[in-house]
Amino acid sequence: MTERTQGEDVRTTELASVHEVAAAEWDALAGDASLYSSHTWLRYGEELRDALPRHLVAWSGGRRVAALPVHRFTANVPHFYDPAVLFPGAAEPTTDGHPLLLGGTRLGYTSEALVAPGTPEPLAREALRALLGRLRAARDTEGGLAALLYVTDESVEELLPVLDPGDRLVLMDATAIIPVDANGMDGYRERLSSRRFGAVRKEIRRFEEAGCRAEVRLLSECHEQLGPLSAQVLRRYGHPVTDAGESERFTAQVPLFDDNCRILAAYQGDRMVGFTQFFFWGDVMYGRSHGVDDSMARAASVYFNLTYYQAIRYAAEHGYRHLDMSCDSLDAKVARGGHLKPLWAVVLDAPWSGPALDRVRAEEKERRETFASYDPGIESPVARLVAARA
Repeated sequence: MTERTQGEDVRTTELASVHEVAAAEWDALAGDASLYSSHTWLRYGEELRDALPRHLVAWSGGRRVAALPVHRFTANVPHFYDPAVLFPGAAEPTTDGHPLLLGGTRLGYTSEALVAPGTPEPLAREALRALLGRLRAARDTEGGLAALLYVTDESVEELLPVLDPGDRLVLMDATAIIPVDANGMDGYRERLSSRRFGAVRKEIRRFEEAGCRAEVRLLSECHEQLGPLSAQVLRRYGHPVTDAGESERFTAQVPLFDDNCRILAAYQGDRMVGFTQFFFWGDVMYGRSHGVDDSMARAASVYFNLTYYQAIRYAAEHGYRHLDMSCDSLDAKVARGGHLKPLWAVVLDAPWSGPALDRVRAEEKERRETFASYDPGIESPVARLVAARA
C-alpha cells in the first residue's frame, strides 16, 4: 500500500489488491452502491488477471471516506471497455506505452466512485477531488488515458463539482431497471398494457405447453450444465467462446458467489434447456449470464419466462424490489416494464478536439435519441446537469 497526503484533511492510499481491506470494511464504505462495487465482485475481477489493480482510497480522521477502484490495462482490454472501440477515431489503442487507467469496475457495466455513508458533503468533495487528482498524476506519469466507464447518475452527480474543465462526460449506455411489487406478477400486470400482458400470458403458455418447468438452483449444484448453453447464445452474437471456456468461467464463480447467486433454470424432463443467472445485492437482483438450447428457445419462450416472469416471482417472494437487467436489447426491456438509467463515461482531460470531438458528440446524440425513443425518462435530472455543463 502506498500513501500520499493531499490537502490538510485528506490523504490517499493505493491498494495493490482489494484483499488488503476486509470485505466487511470495504462493503461498509461502499454503502448502497451496486453489486459491481462490492468486495467480492472486485476480487472476482482481479482473479481474471488481465489488468493491474491499483484501487485508490481517501482517508480523513483515521477512517476511509471514499474510494475509487482502478485497473491498469496495457493490452487485451475487454471489448466494451476498450476506448478504441467505444470512441472510434478519437481514442488510441491501449498498449504498454499508452495504458488505460480504468476507474470503476472492469466487469459488469456499472461503475461508481464510492463515498462512505454519512460523509459530510464538503469532505466528500475534497476526498473525490483527491482521488481524481491521484488518478491524473498516475496518468501524467505513465501516459495513456484515464477514464471511468459506465458511471451511474448518482456517482456523476457527486463527481460533477470536482471535475476539471477539460474532463468530458459522455452518455455511453443505459441499464434497464424493472420495479418489483410485493405481490409479484399481480403488481407486474398493473405496470403493463392489456395488450402487452396478453403477450406475456402467451409466452408463459408456450413454456408450459413445451413441457418446461422452472427450478431454482445454487450455482454449485448446476455449474457444469451452464457452459454449453451459455456458449450457444454467445456464439450466436459473434463471440468466439467454447463450451469448455464457458464452463470454466462458471466453475470459477462457485467459491465466490454460491451464497449470493441463484440460477433460474428451465428443464424439459431431466434436461436443462435454459437458465438465467442472478446475483443478489441489497434489494436488487442483478441479471447476468443466460443460456438456452437453440433448438427450442423461441418455441418455448425460455428466455422471457426465466429472465422476467420467474425472476419477478422469485424477487417478490424473497423481498427484492428491483431487477437490474443491464444493457442491450433495451427496447424489449422497456416494453416489459423496465425504465432506463443513464450510464456515463468520464474521460479525464480528454485529448479530443475538432473532428474527433465532433464524432464523439454526434454518436452520443444518436444514442441519446434512440434511448429516449424507448424511455423519455433517460433524460434524468443528472443528464440535464451534464448537458448544462457541456
